[in-house]
Amino acid sequence: MNTYEEELRKKWDSINYHDGGSLQLAVDHPLDWYVRYATRDHKSIVIVSENPADKMSSSKSIEAACNMRKDGKYAISFTLVNKEQEDVFISMSSDIIEFSRIEPRPKESLVRVLRRYAAWLKLLDHKRSALLSVNAQKGLLAELCFLKEEIEKGMQPSTAIEGWVGPDGADQDFVYEDGWHEVKATGTSSSQVTISSVEQLDNPEPGELVVFRIDKCAPAHVGAISLYGMVHKIFEMLAANVSAMDEFVLKLGAAGYIDMQEYNKQYFNISSRCSYCVDDLFPRIVRASLPTEIINAEYQLDLPSLNLWAR
Repeated sequence: MNTYEEELRKKWDSINYHDGGSLQLAVDHPLDWYVRYATRDHKSIVIVSENPADKMSSSKSIEAACNMRKDGKYAISFTLVNKEQEDVFISMSSDIIEFSRIEPRPKESLVRVLRRYAAWLKLLDHKRSALLSVNAQKGLLAELCFLKEEIEKGMQPSTAIEGWVGPDGADQDFVYEDGWHEVKATGTSSSQVTISSVEQLDNPEPGELVVFRIDKCAPAHVGAISLYGMVHKIFEMLAANVSAMDEFVLKLGAAGYIDMQEYNKQYFNISSRCSYCVDDLFPRIVRASLPTEIINAEYQLDLPSLNLWAR
């Protein structure tokens, strides 16, 4: 994917905030993009559009607005109000431009801008940094490994991505015709895996628990891969399927991942994969067995004890 971060920084650096005004970005895009300073410390990116933007939300970090200009067009702006988030704001702006660029129709391109902005807003509302923690990266890497396997086994990419329902708030990570799949990551030397909610294994339908053993490693390690690298492997698999690519990018955003080079700095080694059939006899906590006063529970499963259910 392209990055427009350098172009954005150069344009903002070219503006004297005392003089006001704005500069247009030299990007190949169906919408006209400009940068400006709302105040000395508040960078702003502006879209000039024939169409208004509806339902724009602001956050503690970004103020969003849509105002009609004298010429009847609309100025849709995203203004940074928390200077500590400047690097993230520039990454967000670059990512939104790229995500919306591939739609040639201005109105539909604007829809993509707003969808991508909404994904970023979830991150900026809950994190000081847009980067996932190392443990969260390992968890997402495990899910992407599983997704990649399904596509490589012949599942249609659109079907595979549609069934990745964890980012949408579903109880299990994947749901396909063959059942549900809960995917976990743990370390090579670990003898246990954490089930972080009752619902993750509480399903009356047949399913499986899939455990990937993943550890941090040096880039030179044989088979080492970064989360960024895995995402881009899947991008390559989806290159011929625009709708599947769009859905994948949106689900990545819902999972807390925005495509940034920072994710290419930490490498991981995936040493093994095990799966366990989750049936009526599988050791798990189910909602029906809990007192109503217990609203949630986290527990650990001893992996060596699960050999009876190993596939």
